[in-house]
Amino acid sequence: MPIRRAADPITVQHVWDAIRSAVLQRQMADSKRIIKYLQRVDNCTYAQAELYVQQTHQDGLIVSDRALQKVTKTSKGDLVDSFRIPTHEVPPLDGKDWYCFECHLAGDVTACQQCFRVFHADCVPNGRLKFQEYKKTNILYDQLSKSGVKDESTSNSVNSINISSDSDDLNASELSTYKFNNNGQMKSDALEYDETLCSMCNVSKLDDGCNLEKSELNYLLKFVIHRIQSWLPHTLTHTMAQQERPEWLTDKELSWRANQLFFEHRDMSVIEVNLNNESYTKLYQFLADVLTIQHNVAIFHGIESQEYGAAELMIRDCMHDLTELKLCVDCYRHSNEKINAKWFCLPCRVPHKLVWAKQKGYPYWPAKVIQETSTHFDVRFFGGKYERSLLIKSLIKPIETPQSKLQIKTSSAFNKAVEELRFHQRLMQNPDELQKLISSSKNRVRSLNKQRISTLKKSLNSSLEVKKRNSFEMNDVYKFEDNPFGQQNLSLTHKRKSSFCEGSPVSKKNSTSSVEKNEEVHNTSDSVIHISDGEDDEYPYYDYSSVSNTNYNGSYEQVSSSTENYRFQDRSQENGMQQLDHPYSDSVEKMRRRLECVSDKKELIKCAMDCMQSEIDQITNNHNDHLKRLFESHNAQISEIKKKQWCYNCEQEAIYHCCWNTAYCSQSCQQQHWQAEHKKVCRRKR
Repeated sequence: MPIRRAADPITVQHVWDAIRSAVLQRQMADSKRIIKYLQRVDNCTYAQAELYVQQTHQDGLIVSDRALQKVTKTSKGDLVDSFRIPTHEVPPLDGKDWYCFECHLAGDVTACQQCFRVFHADCVPNGRLKFQEYKKTNILYDQLSKSGVKDESTSNSVNSINISSDSDDLNASELSTYKFNNNGQMKSDALEYDETLCSMCNVSKLDDGCNLEKSELNYLLKFVIHRIQSWLPHTLTHTMAQQERPEWLTDKELSWRANQLFFEHRDMSVIEVNLNNESYTKLYQFLADVLTIQHNVAIFHGIESQEYGAAELMIRDCMHDLTELKLCVDCYRHSNEKINAKWFCLPCRVPHKLVWAKQKGYPYWPAKVIQETSTHFDVRFFGGKYERSLLIKSLIKPIETPQSKLQIKTSSAFNKAVEELRFHQRLMQNPDELQKLISSSKNRVRSLNKQRISTLKKSLNSSLEVKKRNSFEMNDVYKFEDNPFGQQNLSLTHKRKSSFCEGSPVSKKNSTSSVEKNEEVHNTSDSVIHISDGEDDEYPYYDYSSVSNTNYNGSYEQVSSSTENYRFQDRSQENGMQQLDHPYSDSVEKMRRRLECVSDKKELIKCAMDCMQSEIDQITNNHNDHLKRLFESHNAQISEIKKKQWCYNCEQEAIYHCCWNTAYCSQSCQQQHWQAEHKKVCRRKR
């Protein structure tokens, strides 16, 4: 097995940092100086640091030169090896990666026979484990054993496992998505792991692509990418924490390092381009690109970094959505599109079995069967939040069973669930009614989009008019107080400016006031694809034909100063009645849509209280996050201040040290304090 690269990627970057630091200090980057830097950063021994330098030089990632080093000005000097960073933009390529796809480190690797990936011989069991997990999911029975459900006849204490739609561990309790042959065995049982191939090439033999057309597959995968893209920064070489970088670590330097370390460049923007071009034909191709992103993150930031932890969570969410997509394509599409308030009632191409299912503490409830085994049923209930549950077979009754035999105590929630069940059955029996419902929903989506486009055009025109007016009137800060029409135009422009940003890929960082940021969040929320498994009772209507042209931006929102919008606050107080022209916020609009679906008075009050409570919780969480960021920032500033020395005379930052607790910023302060009092108490030895 050849050694494609000997030095691990994190060590290589530390060697580069040592060279850049020496050059910045106008010093020679010799081996001793680099080793000393590595010992300080990596907490390694001298022998280990020396080995790291040798391996990096062996990989061709640093270049050595013979230079003359003088110990003193009068000495002749000695020839020593100094190191510099190579100037080539791209390293020599031979079609294979340099780092193991499983552990993301260098060393003795085996090249895959079908793709660019490489792997260690010791990492083959990890690849085999991925293959087996993808091949047949036995996680269900592991989850049942942990929960105490070993067998129907031996365990009656726990009859069901509730799997709510917003559970983070839903992926751990999914049923198998693989088809069976006539003998009751999995078709993939005959496939064995090929150790000459990487884990992804082995997984590719199991993927059937969900039997979807290419356009539909790429359309559905856009929901997945929108769900997982917020885990990582928009640029993989950037860190998640807002921290200062060294002077030499510029964006150009980060891009150059990525070219040296990444064999296959993949990030969210590349995947979005592939989705827009409909490049994916199988699910494993999309999964391979997402895993390549994780591989690049591990190479650049290390497996112990915060970024790699976020990448693992990204893979978890991706696997969850792909599993849901395999279970039922139409259910996944309906739950994400939500083109109608009764999206759960829309029938699927492969009709689900309808049953009465009993959850612990509840009566029998109408539900769809998502997946079924010989002992358990994976069901999703009608009504409410469309909760998910995994039940044993004895708790399932056919839908033909009369309600009188089930001894059900009716309630408003139960009646709503039964109403949805009847509507679902009616849509299955009457295709014309289904087509009419879908067409009406699409027409409503189009009308809302036309309103949104007209609003954007008006906002653009008003903003251009105000810009032209402001270009001629430079001293117009107080002129609007005598001109109500001019003041109204300014306030309207201020309110609508964020609407213009809705259709552009401009980052939130370009916003200049906190008021515009808040309104930008409300306005742009109409164009966001909400990924959900059915836990929301909100039914937004979106136009998903424009998903392919969406440019996602993963930048982080910054906290603005509290005095930035002082002028706008004063004017809004003077003309408070003008705020009535502002359209409803998203939260009010969502509450209105939810209340329209409720007829009972008690349910109406409960729905309104739930909406208010959820909005209060969201505001509280945002407030707590803001306070936490401020607290961390203040602590960091206090820590930096404590590490500095201050002038005893004028309390400016000091650069001249006198004695144990006295320092000065300049010689003048030192002379003033010395003559005044310090010469009597100074402890400096003379």
